[in-house]
Amino acid sequence: MAYSVNLLTTPADCDAVLTIAQAELRNLNHRADNLDFTRENSTDGATEMQAELASLTAEIGALNTIIPTLAAGTKARKTNEVNLRRATNRQADLNDRQESRGPAALLIRELDLAQVQVQITETNAFIAAVTAHKATL
Repeated sequence: MAYSVNLLTTPADCDAVLTIAQAELRNLNHRADNLDFTRENSTDGATEMQAELASLTAEIGALNTIIPTLAAGTKARKTNEVNLRRATNRQADLNDRQESRGPAALLIRELDLAQVQVQITETNAFIAAVTAHKATL
């Protein structure tokens, strides 16, 4: 974008604008670092969560197949029913956490990071334009 740097008529005007832009750039860089860190952690968490959900789905399916074949009241049946309840509860918990830590959350974090990176690029271009104009004053 072409900035109206010609409206800045003194080096002091340029310095004032540069001070603001550089502070903004520091904030954007800090935000990008935080988003990148969060994205890296989200990638690992989302991958682990998907794997655990797949494992739980298989376990629940197997337990649902086995339990009806076991005699009522036996220790084996009770143990498998407890295992089924635990697996079902864990699956429900993971499904609830998907919104904040699953693949969709990861994609939103990636979008946020990409947007901040564009802002950093544009802020650097702005700083360069003001700095170049200042050199002509």
